[in-house]
Amino acid sequence: MKKTLLLFSFIFLLLTSSVKAQLINPGFETWTNDMLVPTAMNPNSGNDTYGWWDFNYFNSSFLGSSPVSVSRSSDTVHGGNYSVRVETKVYTPTSWNMYRYWGIPYIGHEYNDTLGILFDGKVNVTNQTFKPGIACTQHLTQFKFFYQYRPNGNDTAECRVALLSSGSLVAGGVFKTGAATGSAGWQQAVVNFTYINNLTPDTLYILYSSSSLDYKPKAGSVLWIDDASVSFTTGVEEFMAEDQRMVFPNPSNGSFSVRNNSKEMQTVEVFNVIGEMIYSSRNSQSVKHIDISEAPKGIYFVRILTGGNQHTEKIVVR
Repeated sequence: MKKTLLLFSFIFLLLTSSVKAQLINPGFETWTNDMLVPTAMNPNSGNDTYGWWDFNYFNSSFLGSSPVSVSRSSDTVHGGNYSVRVETKVYTPTSWNMYRYWGIPYIGHEYNDTLGILFDGKVNVTNQTFKPGIACTQHLTQFKFFYQYRPNGNDTAECRVALLSSGSLVAGGVFKTGAATGSAGWQQAVVNFTYINNLTPDTLYILYSSSSLDYKPKAGSVLWIDDASVSFTTGVEEFMAEDQRMVFPNPSNGSFSVRNNSKEMQTVEVFNVIGEMIYSSRNSQSVKHIDISEAPKGIYFVRILTGGNQHTEKIVVR
């Protein structure tokens, strides 16, 4: 018996690109003095700006006199002049009562009173408001960064990322490690995004922690971070099925046909490897002839939309 669709999960294309344009201050080279704590610096462009933020301003006597947990490092760097050093410290009850609820958007529960964290977003320290996340409208595949870790005992460093659309989760991923890097030096961490829907994202959340966020963080754990980047897809999704090929011949000289097994209205789109659409048509023909022979030789992706179904095939033009 002929099997119908076997796998409903999609696989993202292997052809991805690393870019840093999505991130703000990805190499942690920009630092400004904290307006409430003159002795502290933060990896952003100043109060009420988007960038990397921490809880250093809780060192102010007005906000609880907690210790500075994030600092600029110049002696341990992966690239450029600086990296960021995050150390887990015990905060005072006063400051914890102020920031504990800020963990809910990131980790789903209140923060512990012992932590060392760094997150992206915009903070206004004068009125104690924050907006986690930065603008991102692309479907990312990975978040990467370089790190060194010195845990206290069996503590665990974490990095959590999430893509949201109007507050709804689109994709997310987590990196955790309890291993001390020691003499091995800088290591690269890779966080893969797992998608739960096809919504277009609008916000990218990134959260680093030098200790476990869910269990018992231990004061004294230190995480160094540098050179963050993201990878994104070409924008084409490939669905695997056991149905017969709908695109033929393959390879071709740029002239090929697309079969319509359903006889319903069908949209055919052709993308190049960087996700640019170079052809689109809508028809109900049983066999649609397509000619992209004027396009450069190489790999293309044919996406076929019929009703609520989607099918993508790779075709080689030579």
